[in-house]
Amino acid sequence: MKKIVIAALLGSSIMSTQVLAKDSVYIGLDILTSNNEWTVDASNSANGASASADFDDDSTGFKLKVGIEGSDGWRFQGYYLGETYDETVFDDTNDYLNEIGVDIIKGFEVTSKFSPFIQVGIGYGWMDVEGYTDDSINAVSMKVGGGAMYKVTENIELLAGIDLQYRKWEDIEIGTVTIETEEESVKLYAGINYHF
Repeated sequence: MKKIVIAALLGSSIMSTQVLAKDSVYIGLDILTSNNEWTVDASNSANGASASADFDDDSTGFKLKVGIEGSDGWRFQGYYLGETYDETVFDDTNDYLNEIGVDIIKGFEVTSKFSPFIQVGIGYGWMDVEGYTDDSINAVSMKVGGGAMYKVTENIELLAGIDLQYRKWEDIEIGTVTIETEEESVKLYAGINYHF
């Protein structure tokens, strides 16, 4: 499954390069903090019993980006996200999420230096776990958000934004019990991009 998602992300990146390509490629770094609300549902197929729990487990992290700025304010970027949760989630030792994904961004130029933007994105994440059949658990995420960019120089821009994100984690099977986990997040971030 991981190979299929990675191939799809790389394929869309290559196609978007052909469509959006202009003379502006950029790299960037965002620092983020996130308020995460988790919902865990457990059901037992043997006796039909079920239970549900909600809890908060916030996180901080960083996002490395490589992007292409196209015409009319459109951008396409791929990213790697590293996120550390305040508490462990699936076991007693691991609290670090890896995620790769793509974002499509539309900027609205107000002045030559200032542009509000909106964005949508999808991602594929994984976290190492102990005590399960597999040694990692995977997640698929979707997000929408917005913010603003400010060009400090021709090559350097600062940005800040907020994303609303939904993440669906892989189901966990323990005997006859199935555990479903969902995560809803509000992410605040600030960052810098360097245009070549």
